[in-house]
Amino acid sequence: MQGLNEKVYIVTGGGSGLGRAACIRLAAEGSKLGVLDLRLSAAEAVAEEINAQYPGAALAIEGDVTNAAAVEAAVASAVSQFGALHGIVNCAGIALGEGGVVECSEGAWDKMMDVNVKSIFLTGKYGIPEILKAGGGSIVNIASVFGFVVNKDECAYAASKGAVVNLTRQMALQHATDGIRVNAICPADADTPLISALLGKEGDELVAAKAELAEPIPMGHLTRPEDVASAIAYLLSSDSSFITGVSLPVDGGFLVR
Repeated sequence: MQGLNEKVYIVTGGGSGLGRAACIRLAAEGSKLGVLDLRLSAAEAVAEEINAQYPGAALAIEGDVTNAAAVEAAVASAVSQFGALHGIVNCAGIALGEGGVVECSEGAWDKMMDVNVKSIFLTGKYGIPEILKAGGGSIVNIASVFGFVVNKDECAYAASKGAVVNLTRQMALQHATDGIRVNAICPADADTPLISALLGKEGDELVAAKAELAEPIPMGHLTRPEDVASAIAYLLSSDSSFITGVSLPVDGGFLVR
């Protein structure tokens, strides 16, 4: 990809799943990474994995993406370490299997909105001023195909991912003349630790549950983290320099059924 070498990105949820895959791919493209995760040990493991191959390319940052002070501090850490910030990849997210509006607790609703939506507000609030100082850049948010269609037992998740789609559009419109592009990626169910935990199975039962989950996907398998990482790299790169406000499905044809 063009234009990623020596660029600096913060990746939220960088310690596992889609965030880890994004960090690994961007490091291979020559980028510098602030690996931000709630669990410092997970962020450190990914940073160590990257630095073993690309010395000095990654910084582990512990932080709660729902906390303004923590996000502000994470941005400051990345800028202090690498000298600038050129973009943000918002991979932090949760799914709780919360049920419909009758079954969903107020706490589950609030937690979903905080992690899946407020985090993007906060990284933009504190990250965009630094991206402007760097002369512009790109933000990629992880939404979901369930920002467009819904499962009947996930009211808060559907609402949160729909919000990410429209927040992405608003941010793209506001900053189009600032040299900052903002796009989203909408995976189908992805083969990540989050999905495995939500399914609550192990061994052969987990394999069978994942296969069942993949049945609505025409291409026949769950979204792979590497598929999402490739799309992230493209949307951050100068190869997509005239693309903003887009929510790109990476779903194996799920939405065209």
